[in-house]
Amino acid sequence: MNPLLVGSLLVGSVLVAGCTAGNDGHDGHGDGPGTRSSATERAEEGGQGDGSPEAGTDAPAAASGSSLETLTDPAKYPTTAAQGQAVIGRLIPDAALFGADVRPAVPYEAAPGHWSHLTENCAWQLEKTPGDVLATRTRYFWLPAEKNGGKGAVRLSTTITVHRTALDAAWEQARMLEEALGCREQVLRPGERLTNLYSYAFGQGEGGNADLDDSLLETGECRSETRGGPYPYFWRQAALGPVVMSASACGGEGRTTDEVQTLVRDSLVRVVVRTEKEIGRDKAPDEGPGAGPDTGSGTEPGTPEPGTKGGS
Repeated sequence: MNPLLVGSLLVGSVLVAGCTAGNDGHDGHGDGPGTRSSATERAEEGGQGDGSPEAGTDAPAAASGSSLETLTDPAKYPTTAAQGQAVIGRLIPDAALFGADVRPAVPYEAAPGHWSHLTENCAWQLEKTPGDVLATRTRYFWLPAEKNGGKGAVRLSTTITVHRTALDAAWEQARMLEEALGCREQVLRPGERLTNLYSYAFGQGEGGNADLDDSLLETGECRSETRGGPYPYFWRQAALGPVVMSASACGGEGRTTDEVQTLVRDSLVRVVVRTEKEIGRDKAPDEGPGAGPDTGSGTEPGTPEPGTKGGS
């Protein structure tokens, strides 16, 4: 496994104290949180047809130079929805990529043709994928509770989205970072919410990030009327070219912060390695190890339809 890649994803765990959200509970964004809007929507709002930012709006940091193409080969980018789905099929993890004891949940995948959207009320809901997305897929998993009752179950998810361009992917990263700023507390579904959210970002060349266009971290707590809490919550998201990859976890009774965080970090590292092999610039054989095959089995009965923010 690429040690630089591990470092770029690990460094956010060390620097959570320097996150972007305010420390006093009043972040100054009460008039409306940022949403994961598409480049198409921004063009309609700003009267621009090329997906460029509206006047007075800062473009994503990763889009300010040529870094969006320095790590990848644009000739390898998918250009159709069918190609995007095929790429996701080769990249998206199954249960084994999270660990030997992780199992598929029920449902295993989110409804096709949809992705999560954060409303003005800081509640997540499904909407149809926008025009700048070729394909997207979310899968749900769980780590069962220990039989001796020492530790509760952990809920996990992973999402891979293939955008039409690397710039569209950079915009998704920018919107995700805004979500914790505008909504320090978010509703996943009735009876389930995230609290005390903080986020942090590392562009290429920042904080040891040498392998990704952008690497984001969100951390906080998850609470449920049925599962209890608060438990540790982590969401990591990375962009490489037009591909955005994320993994999330909501802990359980007795699960430590490090334990939950490791499940997210390690699985995302392995997905990034796959993405590098899929669309990355050609490298020497010793520059990047490959990922193992996907295998896994077992299901968690009675999991409610997730459909929101990765189903954490």
